[in-house]
Amino acid sequence: MAVATTKLTRQGLPSQVANHVRDQIVQGTLVPGDRLPTEREMAEQHGVSRAVIREAVAKLIHEGLVNSRQGVGAFVASPESATALVLDPGSFAEPKDFKHLYELRLVLESGAAELAAQNCNNDDLAAIEAAIDSMRSVQDSHEIYVHHDIAFHRTVAAASKNPFVSMFISFVDRKLQESIYVALRKLDFEATTEISIAEHRTIFDAIRARDPNAASAAMRSHLNNSSRRLGL
Repeated sequence: MAVATTKLTRQGLPSQVANHVRDQIVQGTLVPGDRLPTEREMAEQHGVSRAVIREAVAKLIHEGLVNSRQGVGAFVASPESATALVLDPGSFAEPKDFKHLYELRLVLESGAAELAAQNCNNDDLAAIEAAIDSMRSVQDSHEIYVHHDIAFHRTVAAASKNPFVSMFISFVDRKLQESIYVALRKLDFEATTEISIAEHRTIFDAIRARDPNAASAAMRSHLNNSSRRLGL
């Protein structure tokens, strides 16, 4: 099955081609066993050089999404064969990309808050509350505030006592940190952080009360509100 034609900008061309093919694999447009077009065909489809195509295909092979057969060509593997979770800067060329990542954050972190309410200990509660105190102490520094905001979410993830939850949340939050910082700079710092801190406190209170449903709902509400405030 052929990859759909698309024209690309000059920046990060191999990543953009790889992203396009990766999306088609994940969406099922390209299915396991499909042969990718030749380098020449893909170069024409995307309006790039064959060297760009070689680098893009190499990325996909490294991720385990494509298999190369000597003298035959490159073939689609299953998405479940992926050996790495890759979100390079070229993955975020459109606003919808940040929206999708924020939706993933919502799913992960609402679950983390639920687990934290079930599994946290006193040290976890102290760490979460300390993160809120650190957020409250920041004055007129968007960058430092975002740093402490992300730290709060990581302490909640740690309180879940699930290392995979912590790992994935840390990965996603790190990818979003810069975009949150840039968006926050456009808003009134004092008013926005006052609302945000109150929402974080509601999450903490639910976790401290060991109410999983309330903790999950509070986290979901905060992230939905945050995404609207930040335009993400």
